[in-house]
Amino acid sequence: MTSSTYSSTSVPGEIQQAAYRHPAVIGAARFGWVAKGVVYGLVGVLAVPIVIQGLEDDRARNGGGEASQLGAVSEIAGSPLGVAALWIVAIGLMLYVLWRLTTVVLPGDGSAKSWLTRAGYLVSAVTYTFLAWSAVSFATHGGKSGTETEDAKVERFTRDVMENSLGRWLIGAIGVAVVVVGIYFVYKGWRATFRDDLEPAGVGPVSHESIVTLGRIGWVGRGLVMGLVGWFLISAAIQYRASEARGFDGSLRKVADSALGPVVVGLVAVGLILYGVFCVISAPRQRLHGPT
Repeated sequence: MTSSTYSSTSVPGEIQQAAYRHPAVIGAARFGWVAKGVVYGLVGVLAVPIVIQGLEDDRARNGGGEASQLGAVSEIAGSPLGVAALWIVAIGLMLYVLWRLTTVVLPGDGSAKSWLTRAGYLVSAVTYTFLAWSAVSFATHGGKSGTETEDAKVERFTRDVMENSLGRWLIGAIGVAVVVVGIYFVYKGWRATFRDDLEPAGVGPVSHESIVTLGRIGWVGRGLVMGLVGWFLISAAIQYRASEARGFDGSLRKVADSALGPVVVGLVAVGLILYGVFCVISAPRQRLHGPT
């Protein structure tokens, strides 16, 4: 790793020097990005049958694999590499989590934006910790797991929370927060604000602008599915019915039943697949800096 890999104008000096002294840490973080990309790409692939079957019959509600991060892990378990692939993905996700936790404590400018970024990194670390644990669970059980589906977990969580006096309002607030995150993701993709996190160089035959284009579509796809999940949480709070709450898979299947649903789900599927490709291809060009 040469000094030209990092831009001194974009990366704080302390982080830049840490990167030079610990290239293994940076390499591990990049591997984590690849693992994350594999998972998101598979979620997008699993959403494709929902689009196709949603135009035909009720199989869209019950057929195919679960179009969620947990469903992606299950698909990896069923691949030819099976348990070995699960361990590779689990290790990659754990490395990504360690990097995210590291970025939470790296030096920043102390602004409100910096602290919001830290909070986002922390939420990301928690999310991928659970996903890594799921991969480990599959791997240690020979590629099988008796865990609940993502939809069942979301519904159970919603029901448990709404049993409390202010639970209904809390679920509604969580739903609004998830929708806001989805809107932010769409904005991030539309305006390509993630460009600052990339080194201005291509990867092999893929140009820098092509990587940015993948990121644009990918972030919009992530934003759309987050918005759907948030909307159904809000719906569960309004109707006071936990069964209205859904994860990635349930949200996509429910939307697929509407007139324009297959179009929306198709956009999400393409977006998630391309986000996965973006994560994998951009891994060598991710600046991996802390909250500035």
